[in-house]
Amino acid sequence: MMKKFSVIAFIVSAMLCFSFFAENNGAIQVRITGIESNKGQLALLLFKGGDGFPSDNTKAIRQVVIPVVSPVTVYTFSDLPMGTYAITVMHDENKNDKLDTNMFGIPEEGIGVSNNALNMFGPPVFNECAFNLSAASAKVDIQLDY
Repeated sequence: MMKKFSVIAFIVSAMLCFSFFAENNGAIQVRITGIESNKGQLALLLFKGGDGFPSDNTKAIRQVVIPVVSPVTVYTFSDLPMGTYAITVMHDENKNDKLDTNMFGIPEEGIGVSNNALNMFGPPVFNECAFNLSAASAKVDIQLDY
């Protein structure tokens, strides 16, 4: 009887630990608006900290390329630990996997960041784009700028 009780106690403890850790992960739903054409693809980079932000895809914790299907596109990053994040989005209209710029370095394709915190004179800053994932899910709206 004692052995059976020990096995049941172990199973219950394991289930409680699993549910505790599972609840500490969440999802970020990104809603991208202002997409000017259905050409090309959207490249999203998710950063947890300022290292490499906004464009070093080797420093992003997640990166995804999705097709453009409408003027409003939604993507969800899932199974993320709680913390502070920032997101960048690029509308790669010609599918060349890079942000095309003019001779002055000004983007010629649509770009956007979380909190819509684009700077007029240079790249966006992580702290201005940052938001917290502190619950099971967070929603982020990003308006593309062309």
